[in-house]
This record gives sequence, structure tokens and C-alpha cells, in this order.
Amino acid sequence: MDILSAGAIKLRLISLVPPNLVGRWFASVAVGNPVHDDIANAPPVKRELAIAIPVHYAIGVTLAFAYMIASSAVGLSPKNPFTALGFGLLTNALPWLLMFPAMGYGWFGLHGPPKTRLFPSSFVTHFFYGVGLWLGASVLS
Repeated sequence: MDILSAGAIKLRLISLVPPNLVGRWFASVAVGNPVHDDIANAPPVKRELAIAIPVHYAIGVTLAFAYMIASSAVGLSPKNPFTALGFGLLTNALPWLLMFPAMGYGWFGLHGPPKTRLFPSSFVTHFFYGVGLWLGASVLS
């Protein structure tokens, strides 16, 4: 996901929330203040990027385990690319319906910071996540 996303950013196909703001939001959630008018206006916290990266990876790894367990439990092969891509796209529910609104960017990130394209960028990166799930499941089996 990260390698493909970095390429898409370099090609200016996507434009994400700055990672430091994601770390700021994760930190605010940890202290019980998850909802903001605009997370960019919240006071910065120390090591925002150092918070964003491991928390985002922890979420991704947790969802990957959930994917492996859930797909097998309902009789779907985790190695099926359509299953993996579908699950990857389904994970868009988290930013679109929880994270972006709580950060002050509205449903689906439609009111994100200038120069970001949160809805399509999230769609693309979570598609890439599905590719990673498929590759991972294929290699592990």
C-alpha cells in the first residue's frame, strides 16, 4: 500500500491529509477528544508523525488479521483478488465515516483541507491495501 501510494503521490494522482495531522488526531482520540472543527487548528502534539505511522500500521495489521479470519469463516479464499480488493475498499468506511468527519472534514472527507482530495485518495490507497492483502495472502498460503 505504501509503495503504491508513494508512487501515486509522486504522480500527483492523490493528495492525502498530512501525516502529522493524522498523528495529532490519533493523539486527541487517546485523550478522549476525538471530534474537532478542524484538526489543523487543534494544538500540535509532540511527535505527531511518530504517532501516526505506528498507529496506522497497527490498524492495518489488525484489519489484515480480521480479513484472514473473516474471509475464511464465511468460506471465501483470502487469496482471491476480488475478495481482498473488496475488503480493502470496505475499509474506506473507517476514514470516510469516522476519521474524516471527526477531524472536521465532513463525511467522506468532502470538506478537507485545500489541495487535498480525500475521497478519491482514500479510495485509491485502500484499493492498494486490498492489493497488499491479496499479495500477502497469496504468499502466506
